[in-house]
Amino acid sequence: MSIKEVVEKSPFLKGIIIIALAVVMGIVMGTTGLVGLILGTFLVFLATVLVLYLMWAPVGIFAFFLEEGYAKIVVRGESFHEAYIKTAGKVLSVNYDVVDEGAKVPLKEEPSTLFGMVFLFWPFYRVYTYKQKWVKFKDGMKQKREEVLNHVLLMAYVYYVEVLNAETYGKISVNMGIAVEAKIVNPYKAMFMIKDWNAAMTSWIEGATRDFVSKNSYEEIIRGDLASQLKAHILKQISDDLRNYGVVIVELTVIHIEPADKEYEEATKAQVIEARKREATITRARADAEKESIARMESVIFMVAASSGQKVDALKAELLKNPGALSTKYRVAYEAAMALVNKNMAIAGNSYLEINTGGGSGSGGGSGFNEMLTAIVAANKILNQGQGQQQKPIEKSSKKKINKKEEDYLLSGNWLDDDDE
Repeated sequence: MSIKEVVEKSPFLKGIIIIALAVVMGIVMGTTGLVGLILGTFLVFLATVLVLYLMWAPVGIFAFFLEEGYAKIVVRGESFHEAYIKTAGKVLSVNYDVVDEGAKVPLKEEPSTLFGMVFLFWPFYRVYTYKQKWVKFKDGMKQKREEVLNHVLLMAYVYYVEVLNAETYGKISVNMGIAVEAKIVNPYKAMFMIKDWNAAMTSWIEGATRDFVSKNSYEEIIRGDLASQLKAHILKQISDDLRNYGVVIVELTVIHIEPADKEYEEATKAQVIEARKREATITRARADAEKESIARMESVIFMVAASSGQKVDALKAELLKNPGALSTKYRVAYEAAMALVNKNMAIAGNSYLEINTGGGSGSGGGSGFNEMLTAIVAANKILNQGQGQQQKPIEKSSKKKINKKEEDYLLSGNWLDDDDE
């Protein structure tokens, strides 16, 4: 490696060269007289301050900056010496716990600063650096990270923990992804009382997860029904241990659960698809039945209104107050109208439905009638589908109008004497 490359990679050497050049220029300027000496001295001072502020303090040479939301640790040799933090409303206790300002505990004194710099007797005292590996989780994406850090994050941060091949109670393996929001509340404990706090947290969460999964069935785990119980189980097992090492878990969320075996994964997907298809079929059948029921009742209301001399709107308003009015107050007209509607639909090629309203008891009218009719229509559709029969769209059949001859017959009142109706 050339001298140029060494200098470019060493902020200390680069700063020394800049200061040395400033000193040489200052000496030259000082030989010109008193003014030159003053200007030369100022040049050396300015160069030194700028090198310290712009080149050395950012990397912890002779000074360092405190960053908002972080802690800085100073070591002497390889041993802990002191810790400093900068975070709004927080200070350090003498035990290096991060506490609120004004807390009734012994507190550390704030460090002296100049232009935001905290000075140290480098290289005998230096800023602590360490290597950390973790998996970052942000915007639904996981990302592996590995960096050499010279600060300790005090803000809450979301880490990703992946648990592979965890066996359920029935010995079926699943893979799980868990988002863990954690933060350091004691930088000394997190950095010096455990080798790697993040690796330890990840390992403990994985162990607690495997323990929980082993006690529950595959179906319950894969559906995610036990997510809240898993969270409680993990926190109960590891929260105290983490706290002893200066770390707390703020939140824990199960992001995804999937079978570890591809065959089980495909089978699970197929089961979900079939279940959704069945739900969709039932929903469509109910919707179609309701449409058909509404269409029939609209025709019946129209004919009852014509027969009784009532206006359709007035009859509907009456039904809102008394849903059983059709089968009680207008029983005869209602039964005849319903029979006629059913026959017209049967003639049009639809399945014939005979609705028995139970005489004048009122049990067949109103909302009870609608529910019964809906159930019958839905059952009729399912039977027809099972026999391979093809029905016409409900919209067409439900809008089938009464022919002129049948309407005149109804309005004439002659049907009142016909026993078969």
